[in-house]
Amino acid sequence: MNKDKPSKHLSKKSGFTLIEIILVVVIIGILASIAVPRMGGRTEQAKIAKAKQTINTLSMAVQEYEMMNGNYPSSLEGLLDESKGGPFLERKVVPKDPWEKPFMYSAPGSHNSHTFDLSCTSAKGTVINNWE
Repeated sequence: MNKDKPSKHLSKKSGFTLIEIILVVVIIGILASIAVPRMGGRTEQAKIAKAKQTINTLSMAVQEYEMMNGNYPSSLEGLLDESKGGPFLERKVVPKDPWEKPFMYSAPGSHNSHTFDLSCTSAKGTVINNWE
């Protein structure tokens, strides 16, 4: 058999038919329509988890400030004050919440009357805080 000439039998079987390609595209579409809605709800959960972690980090920085200075800062920006032993935050900026709003801080707090309150509210109205 001559190797330069492809066999007629092989040339008819090579490649995919239009029906096979359409079938694969439809299957991928069905799988995507199942997977995408399940992933959509995870974004809000991830932002809430990030907010909780940031509140914990800020709380530790506020407590360190209080240990060094004997009182709580009047605002979160006080954590950056070098004259008070700061900055108490690694990145030298007060982070915003995952929804790009500033965290709500008060000292003394209305919920933690002897310490401080630190909280934020998600876009869907979930309150994340340091008193619950």
